[in-house]
Amino acid sequence: MKNQRTILISLVAGFIIVILIAVLGTLLDKKPLNLYNIDQVESGLSGQQVGELEKFIWESLQRAQGFDKDTSEIVALVRPSSFIKTTKDNITNYDFIVDIDEFKTTYEVSFAMMKGEGFYEAPVVDCPAPSLMKYPDVKCTGGKTSTLSVTIGRSLPYYFNLSNGELVTVTRNTTDAGEEYLNVRVSACGDEAIITETKEQVEAWIKSLGYEPSDYSIKIPEFCDGEF
Repeated sequence: MKNQRTILISLVAGFIIVILIAVLGTLLDKKPLNLYNIDQVESGLSGQQVGELEKFIWESLQRAQGFDKDTSEIVALVRPSSFIKTTKDNITNYDFIVDIDEFKTTYEVSFAMMKGEGFYEAPVVDCPAPSLMKYPDVKCTGGKTSTLSVTIGRSLPYYFNLSNGELVTVTRNTTDAGEEYLNVRVSACGDEAIITETKEQVEAWIKSLGYEPSDYSIKIPEFCDGEF
């Protein structure tokens, strides 16, 4: 009887240990990013491929958002209505939109898969057009694009002449901290009237494209033709 009780206790203890190990393993096995809703589209991707894609997206987000390596369990919500899959010459191209509420941002994910060989190249995670963004008031930074580059950036460089005939050149630039701005170059030689007219013209141009000037940083550095 005593032996039976000992055996029973051992079995129960062993069962509890197995459960605890399983639960602990689940808790410790945190995915860096969860591509939520991917199962609602006919992607044809294997579990391993989805895992690799999630890792690619997480790495892109880390570069764009600047979070540390311990950040995990980010939820990227796939918009099923945006999912596009096309196949040609044994290469399948994918394109879809994801919303990431944690960072209040939206990204467009695109990549290609070669039949039997996996990813053709690293997936691209970039900023979509503002009309597709869930949080349009939040500036987006992606791998190769940004809110500026997918809006007025498409019309840069932009050239025009002031009323006095002075040429103005508008380009995209970034600060040392990585902040984007419109770099407006004009030979003002310290003339405030020229600087004022230049800014007004740039703002009018931004409005003509359907965007709000206050959403963009405009910088007019001191410049005078003939200076180096």
